[in-house]
Amino acid sequence: MDEPPVRPHRRVVARPACFRRQAAARAALFVAIVFALPAAAIGAGCGGASQPQSTATTPATTASSSTAATAPATPSSGPAASPTPTGSAIPASPPPFTASVVGLGAWRRAVMIKAGVWSPRCPVSLDDLRLVTLTYWGFDGRAHTGRLVCNRDAVTAIVGALHRLYDERYPIHRMVPVEAYGASDERSMEADNTSAFNGRFVEGSTVWSQHAYGRAIDVDPLENPEIKDGKVYPRTAGRFVDRTLGVPGMITADDEVVRAFAAVGWGWGGYWHSLKDYQHFSATGT
Repeated sequence: MDEPPVRPHRRVVARPACFRRQAAARAALFVAIVFALPAAAIGAGCGGASQPQSTATTPATTASSSTAATAPATPSSGPAASPTPTGSAIPASPPPFTASVVGLGAWRRAVMIKAGVWSPRCPVSLDDLRLVTLTYWGFDGRAHTGRLVCNRDAVTAIVGALHRLYDERYPIHRMVPVEAYGASDERSMEADNTSAFNGRFVEGSTVWSQHAYGRAIDVDPLENPEIKDGKVYPRTAGRFVDRTLGVPGMITADDEVVRAFAAVGWGWGGYWHSLKDYQHFSATGT
C-alpha cells in the first residue's frame, strides 16, 4: 500500500500593518456603497413623485381662490384645471301661477260696508261675491300676490285671463280691493290699482256699473285711462292719452291683454265709440 504523499506546509508570511489598514478601509468603503445605493434609489422614487403632485394641484387651488375670477391664471406645464363658475348666478325660475277662491268672511264684509264699497242697495249680495287671491307679474319683473273681489260667476273668466297674462309676463302695478282707497274709483285709478268689484254707478249717471255686479275689471288704469267728453280719468293720466307711447302696461288693440279677455268672452272698453275706456273689461262688453 502506497503511503499518501506528504503535502508541504504553507508558509505564512506576516504582512506589514499598513497593508492591513488598507484592506480594512476598502472593506468599509464597500459596505458604505452597498447601503447607500438602495437608499438613494428609494429617495429618488419618493422625491420624483412629490414634485409633480405639487405642480398638478397648484392650478386647482388657484381656480378656487377669490382672485381667480378677476386675475389671469399663471401658465402651468401641467394640465389646466376646470374653471370654477364665479359669474352671475343662474336666476331662479319664477313661481308658477296660483289662484285661490273663498267666500267673503265676516271681517271682509264689515270692511267693505264701512268703506262704502257695498251697501244693501247694490245689485248683488255679499253671498254672491268671492275673494280671489292670485299671482301677477309686477313692473319690477317679479311675481306678486294680489287680491280681487268679483262675482262668483266671473271667477273662472277672470282667473283664466289673468293666468294667461302672468304667463305672458304682462306687468300689473298693484292689485288690492278698492276698500283700501275708501271705495274711491279715482284714488284707486291714480294708484294704478287693478280692481274688480265696486258698488258704484257709471260715472255721471244713476246706472249701475258692471263693477257693481262684480263682472268687470280695470287693468292698470293709470296707463289705460278712460276718456269721456274730453275728460281723462284718472286726472293724472294725461300723458297716456297718446296710445302710441308703447310703454309697459299700456293696452292696445289686439294685444295680449285684449286677446286674453276675448278668449274668455269679455269685451274691451277700448273698442267703444262714444268714449274710450282702455282699462275696462267686462262680461257684457259694457
